[in-house]
Amino acid sequence: MSSQLLVPDPGAPQATAFGHLLIMVTDVTISVNFYVQSLGFSERPAKPLADGRPFRALRQGIAFVGGREAGHRQIDHVAFEVSDVRRLRDRLRSTGVEFQEDLHDGPYGLTIYITDPDGVRVELYQPGLKV
Repeated sequence: MSSQLLVPDPGAPQATAFGHLLIMVTDVTISVNFYVQSLGFSERPAKPLADGRPFRALRQGIAFVGGREAGHRQIDHVAFEVSDVRRLRDRLRSTGVEFQEDLHDGPYGLTIYITDPDGVRVELYQPGLKV
């Protein structure tokens, strides 16, 4: 493997900010209490999940969703704010990246969901845009 640093094309659409990391847990309240009481995190208001699962978010960028069972993956998805989500979508499609959800109006803006090489669900959104 090369030790050369990779640098993105500055004109290409790209991730501009970390959005959030959604962690699947067995008990949302216990997890929130641990991070708030033990680590000093603070809770923030959040929109409910469309599928109705228990959900709570913290200001530090992580959020918890209920429903984890023994043997299930713990990371539900990771999210990033991006520039030019439409061009990014087209580029990802042209390279054969697996799409879980195509362009749609998400809670944070125009959104796509893809799968990374390790199977992690990745949310990419551009605030202020709609389909």
